[in-house]
This record gives sequence, C-alpha cells and structure tokens, in this order.
Amino acid sequence: MQLMDAINNRKSIRKFKKIKIDTQEIKQIINAAILAPSAKNRQPWHFYVIQDKELDILLEKVAEGIENLSEEYKKAGISRPDIDAAYHTLESMHQASAIIIITCKKKYKESFSDGVNWYLNALDIETTDILSIGAAIEHMLLKATEMGYGTLWVCDIFYAYPQVVKYLRTDDAVVSAVCIGCSDEFPSVRSRLSMNEVTTFYQSKE
Repeated sequence: MQLMDAINNRKSIRKFKKIKIDTQEIKQIINAAILAPSAKNRQPWHFYVIQDKELDILLEKVAEGIENLSEEYKKAGISRPDIDAAYHTLESMHQASAIIIITCKKKYKESFSDGVNWYLNALDIETTDILSIGAAIEHMLLKATEMGYGTLWVCDIFYAYPQVVKYLRTDDAVVSAVCIGCSDEFPSVRSRLSMNEVTTFYQSKE
C-alpha cells in the first residue's frame, strides 16, 4: 500500500471484529510510532499496550470514571452531552483487539481542577511534546491501516483520568489512546473543508 492509499483509507472505526492481533504486529505499529519526529529529539512518548483480559480490567476502570464524573455534573444540574457520548466510545473500546495508551514521559507539577486533572498546562515546551506525540499517533494509525487494521483515536479516557493513571501506575501525563482491531464496518469518507477554506498562499508576483 502506498502512503497516499493509507492516508485515504484511514477512517475512525467504531465497530471491530473480536479477532486477536498478534503481539508482533502490535510491535510493528509501535515501531512506526517510534520513528516519528519529535521536538529536539526528546521522544517524549511511552506506549502501554493493553490486550486480552487486561482490556476488561482497564475498561471497567474507565466506565467507573465516566460514571463518577457524569454523576458529579448531574448533581450540579449541568448537562454534559460530551460525557454521555463517552459511553458510546466505551462500547467501541470493548470490541477492540488491543488498546494502546500513550503518555508523555515528562512530569509536570500542576494540574487543572476541572475533574479531569490533566497534568499538562500547554506551556511552549509541553506543546511541542504533544505535537511530537501527535505525530507518533499518526504514524501508528497509518501503519495499522497499511496492515489492514482499523483504528480509533480516543480521548474520552480523559473522563476517567484518575482511574487510568492508577491502572497504569504512572505519574506521566496520559495524552491519548488508540484502539486497534479488525474493522467490522466500512464508513464512508467524512466531509473535509476545501483547500481554499483552510489554506492561504503568500507568493511573490512574477
């Protein structure tokens, strides 16, 4: 598969066949991520691969966290449809053959007090680390697509942030998760903004 084929074929998959992916294939996907560019070559990423029965343990914790946060806002009379939508993501996560959680290895002292407790405050150096991890995740998605697997880039784990970091036993900042599996759906291409809408060219006139 050529690079542009992988780019065009990559889609967010929310229905997976419950077929196990060999660990060696997971390693190929992570190897692609490791080759991503990173600011000052800091390589700030760490990958936690969750498979088999560990998936059920992790997702039980995620469900608990989502429920706790949802109840807090309900008691305060606040509607949070974004948290409600996380339950649908959880269903997709249960179908995945593997979930890879990506953390930022650098430790931060401060955290937000919005119930998510994410350690990153988006300082300039933190932002470059997140950009680096984003590049690594994109490498993972495209490699998995090249190998014929479906992926789902998940950030709804933030709604269960305390539970996830406790499960991982880490003080590093959790950035995202990627679900990988054999696709059980073939979604159509979602609309994209046109080149004219998102691009400005500065060119000298001849």
